[in-house]
Amino acid sequence: MAQKASNQEPTRALAKAGKVVEVLAGENDIEPSEITERCDIPRSSAYRILDGLANVGLVESSGAVAYSLSLGWLGLADAARRSLTEWRGSAEVLAELTAEVGVTSFLSLVFGEETICVECAQGRGIDELILRPGGTLPFYGGAAGRVALAYSNPDVIDAYLAKAPFRGYNLNTLVTETELRQDIERTRELGYAFSDEDVTIGVCSVGVPLFRGDSPYAVASLSLGGFIDYVKPNRDRLAETLRRYADRLMIGL
Repeated sequence: MAQKASNQEPTRALAKAGKVVEVLAGENDIEPSEITERCDIPRSSAYRILDGLANVGLVESSGAVAYSLSLGWLGLADAARRSLTEWRGSAEVLAELTAEVGVTSFLSLVFGEETICVECAQGRGIDELILRPGGTLPFYGGAAGRVALAYSNPDVIDAYLAKAPFRGYNLNTLVTETELRQDIERTRELGYAFSDEDVTIGVCSVGVPLFRGDSPYAVASLSLGGFIDYVKPNRDRLAETLRRYADRLMIGL
């Protein structure tokens, strides 16, 4: 029994470290006391994890003894993106897509209950968009997240929506279970998700799902984002264009 407990200790330690990194990824300059509360771990564990991450250059502390993720994560993010061999060539596809429509395009992979942007091609209005490579959106946020939610396993959807209401980006964000279930139904009917200023005011996005093989569940999303005066009136046409490029990305998955 003692041996079994010992074998499980590294896993528990990694789980705690993962919680700490997740909190730091969402906000800079957080004090250990707040990390302790958010992660529900002892303060001694928080300090031990933070010291360990600092020793390997993955977090840094300010003079006020508050912690933030360091730029060391950028190198890890680049390495992780290079390892995604199944999406090799996606940069060229997104560049063609953006050249055709003019606005920024994104490839985002489903990871847990959010989508992670792994590639983008910059178009008009890039400074107004919240999503960047390495950035994440929750399942309820933006076209990239909401199309992934709509095409998730029903059990995943039910478990996720049981956590609603969520914290909105603004008053347009869909945060309740009722709103999101209606959006899921609408997204499936259209075949694409439409984000109407629900993340950034003045910005809309359109997203379609990407599948692997015969699976009906999305493994990624392909989306476009830009200013409302262009994207909103052209959303159906943009969705058709996205589907055409999505077919190219899904070849070989």
